[in-house]
Amino acid sequence: MNKENKRSRILMGILIMLTCLPSGLLIGFIGDRSGIGIFPIYLLFLASMGIALILQTALHEAGHMVFGLLTGFRFLSYRVMSLLVIKEEGRLKLKRFALPGTLGQCLMGSPVNKEKRPFFLYNAGGVIVNLIFAIINYLITFLAKSPYLAIFAAANGMYDLIMLISNGIPFDGNGIANDGKNIQEMRHHPSSIDTFYTMLDLNEMMAKGGRIKDAADTIFDLDDATLRSGSIGAGNIMWKENKLMDEHRFEEAEELLKQISEQDYPLLDYHKKMLLLDQKYLDCLNGRFEDITDKKTLQFLEGSRKSVLSVIRYFLVRAWYLKDEAELKRNREALKSLEKDYPFSGELKSEMELIGIAEEKLKQSLEEA
Repeated sequence: MNKENKRSRILMGILIMLTCLPSGLLIGFIGDRSGIGIFPIYLLFLASMGIALILQTALHEAGHMVFGLLTGFRFLSYRVMSLLVIKEEGRLKLKRFALPGTLGQCLMGSPVNKEKRPFFLYNAGGVIVNLIFAIINYLITFLAKSPYLAIFAAANGMYDLIMLISNGIPFDGNGIANDGKNIQEMRHHPSSIDTFYTMLDLNEMMAKGGRIKDAADTIFDLDDATLRSGSIGAGNIMWKENKLMDEHRFEEAEELLKQISEQDYPLLDYHKKMLLLDQKYLDCLNGRFEDITDKKTLQFLEGSRKSVLSVIRYFLVRAWYLKDEAELKRNREALKSLEKDYPFSGELKSEMELIGIAEEKLKQSLEEA
């Protein structure tokens, strides 16, 4: 973790602690005022926290959607926990999908009018809504006559502040950049705004059933300064590698992965893990597979086994390579389960092709052996 992320984590920890301590005192005050007692009030508060987490996540993502629409962005999908609403063929459809490291996500298409280069309100919309509802919830906490309503509002207000802090202070230490980090990068490096739009365009294409191989090669040709400007700029080289994999240009993909490993591009940890899985896939095809041993990476893989296609692909290929029938059965079941509701049909086709190529290649190698 770099120094900036360490400072951000320390600052977030202090601010969240300063948010939680007054909340504890406030709960005690409500308990005394109502005459119900501290213990029942604390139990009620704990129960309210579970509801508040879902509710404030929904409001946070709604903030991105509303402010995105107001500044010309176009709706693609809205997700809270694993519940996803996605726009397909002009209609809204309900599906299940989860992304490790996130409670929710609102994806929009790039703005109709790119000349004004909007980005701030879409990215800041979530924390703006959390700030507004933090004020509303704490007003209700102090003014409500019902202790039950006051406690529920206090729990929501606390989560509003926690989400405001954890998303507003620039940070990417959990593998995915938060809203504040994206805003900071685009303010400091305006070229990242165009890369951000490209990323949204690619997401839109894939949401409509397209594949990364359908994208024009030219959009991935960025100068070195942009690639090194931050995680948004560097993310473009991951998309380029994904395109090579989707086109089955494996030798070129391996060359690019080698280049990435030799360069210090500021990739997000999540993107690094995805590239590592592609490298392991290519290693398997070339008969030089080695197990992943890093504990944090293994924890991530286990936690993503049921939601990330490339992770399932890795475990399937690994099982074929090691002739592990139990593991093979387990991951086939995970893949079958994910196929039902997976929202990006083009990505699913791509991964199924890669899995099929690996299965055929490894079966052939075993027969020759």
